Amino acid sequence: MQSNISGLPGLPGSDHPGTGPVVEPLLDGLLADVVGEDAARSLGAHRDHRRAWYGDLVGPLWVPVPATEQVIYALHTSDAGLPVVLVADASGGDDAAMLEDLRRARFQLLDNHRVELTAVELPFAGAGAGSVADRARVMLESLDFTVPAWFSVPAEPGWEPAFDVLAEDGTESVSLHLPADVTTGAPGAATAMRALIDRDLPYSITAGVSGLVTDESGFGLLNVLGATRAALNGAEAAEMAVVLAETDGEPLAAAVRRMSEADAATARAFLPVVVPPSIREMITALEAEGLIEPDAA
Repeated sequence: MQSNISGLPGLPGSDHPGTGPVVEPLLDGLLADVVGEDAARSLGAHRDHRRAWYGDLVGPLWVPVPATEQVIYALHTSDAGLPVVLVADASGGDDAAMLEDLRRARFQLLDNHRVELTAVELPFAGAGAGSVADRARVMLESLDFTVPAWFSVPAEPGWEPAFDVLAEDGTESVSLHLPADVTTGAPGAATAMRALIDRDLPYSITAGVSGLVTDESGFGLLNVLGATRAALNGAEAAEMAVVLAETDGEPLAAAVRRMSEADAATARAFLPVVVPPSIREMITALEAEGLIEPDAA
């Protein structure tokens, strides 16, 4: 194996391949699951992931509010403290109704020891009315939840005033939806991520990651980890965009391999959760790349 590879600008460690798995803090609890149309099947698969050898890498179960009752019915008596994030249904366009439905779903989960509500995800209020900062203030004033809120936004420029409002509040985070077009979307996504890190705001990636490495179908897990690491090392948005759009897995794998436990913990403080299309496929890709091993996961 060659001792050096072509590194990526702004990404430490991407110019030397290294060997072996990544440090445990980089991936622990990172990969979240989403309940699909068949809630019982989704919950069963999530339960299997948690019991597997890679269970430490599995994060919360994202539960759309309309699926709450189905999830409750599908719980087993053996389930205990299953971490759940409730996702508000904004399809109706009525913010008051959306929040009321979210509160109702939260109430259904509150006294159920088989689950633990760890957060709620909801969009900014009043899309199309007022500035993004005003919309952020409206939603913050409407919140009465005792768990953290993740505000979902498209990963593109223009949300900085809303991020300022969240940073002033100091208790909320952002759920980023990465763009479908990797080529044209990488610069905007990098700008949003850079803006969040500048404001000390954590962000989850709940849409747009399609596999281990970026390709035509979407962004890669290693790319978003690498872009976050690069930003924390001082990279600007242009360098981060290069990392996000990179399709060669070698420098990306090199960078994550060479991250120390301290580096990994810092990166994960800003990027606590990524929702891939399939946890099993992501685990298979990580294992094939040698980034995780059954005895090391």
